[in-house]
Amino acid sequence: MFDNIGKGCGVYVPPSDEFASNVVEEWGGGGVAFLVIPSLLVGVSFAVFFEEVYYVMLKSNSKMLRNALLWIMSTYPAIMLIALVGLFVPRAVVEVGFMYNIYEAYAIYKYYYLIIVFAGGTIPFVEKSRNVDVRPNAVPCPCFVCLPPIRNSAKVTETVKWLILQYVVITPLCGAIAVILRADGRYYRLEGTSPAVYLSLISATSTLICIYGMKLLFKFTIAIEGMESTHAIRGKTLCIQLASFVVGFEALIFNILAQFDAFPCNPPLNFQSNRRVIYNCCVIYQMFILGIVARHFYRRSQDIQRQVVLHDDLTIGVDYAGRACITASHSLRSAREYDAVVVEGVQNFGTIDSPTNIRFNSHTQAATVTVSSRDDDRLSIANHQSKLPSKTS
Repeated sequence: MFDNIGKGCGVYVPPSDEFASNVVEEWGGGGVAFLVIPSLLVGVSFAVFFEEVYYVMLKSNSKMLRNALLWIMSTYPAIMLIALVGLFVPRAVVEVGFMYNIYEAYAIYKYYYLIIVFAGGTIPFVEKSRNVDVRPNAVPCPCFVCLPPIRNSAKVTETVKWLILQYVVITPLCGAIAVILRADGRYYRLEGTSPAVYLSLISATSTLICIYGMKLLFKFTIAIEGMESTHAIRGKTLCIQLASFVVGFEALIFNILAQFDAFPCNPPLNFQSNRRVIYNCCVIYQMFILGIVARHFYRRSQDIQRQVVLHDDLTIGVDYAGRACITASHSLRSAREYDAVVVEGVQNFGTIDSPTNIRFNSHTQAATVTVSSRDDDRLSIANHQSKLPSKTS
């Protein structure tokens, strides 16, 4: 497939102390900046994440929602920290790549179920988006423009689910194989095509399939009334897609460049032996920028303080604090204006410590809301009743 054109570069990877001293000796102050700036960015990223944790834990009443948001937001500082280890310990770069592949895979798993939670579950998700035609020519497959539009169904949603979740299996598996080959001394080689190229090619293909599945999921999701304006699905999807591209695809580019010996063997960064070190440095800068952008889309009061279940018919909106019961007929406008939780019928939500129950009587058109909240470490129950208006303005 590929021939290693240059044979002058060795694949010897120096130990950490030797690599750091070589960088400082060759580049002087630039070498110090090369090692220090990524460390500072990791520290800033964790400071931002701790603030996000404090905010979400303070505001959120939904354990499921809280766990999904925190895991996704933690992906950026966690991958940066793991990549920083790979920057300072060049001989651990393969193991480091395996670690953040696993972390990113689980973040994608959390992203999928976060979207389903926002939609109210798989069945409501299918029901609300099944009447909209979606063209399958989503990025990265624009060539599918000749295919007819598709409509959502239980089978289509299941297919999209596995297009996304195959990444959760394939990419960590490639990382595990890379670790085994690295331990046996066969991961990098000068003659023929390196196994690193094949494994990164498989991982990159899995990444593109996952990105395509997330794009289809996004198209079906924004077909649901109020989902984009309420939960900023576009920004959430773009952030997780770009993170997947950085982790799962860019390694292929570096391995191909090394296979063709595209860069000279100039010290201290011998590209042939230290390409993963350079890649980890790039990952730190890219994930820092993505983490700041993701904070804007994932740390939102609209997501944290409510969970929305959308329905075409009669809906009831209640804020988590139990201060009011808002009702709306055939429209979600009133509920969204009041930053409310939208449910139908009888539903329990929130944590065990602060459950909220909404009961709707279709005969009397009255809603009874029971909200328990902590006040001086004691539970107090608030009951609210409201009748559905005959017409919603």
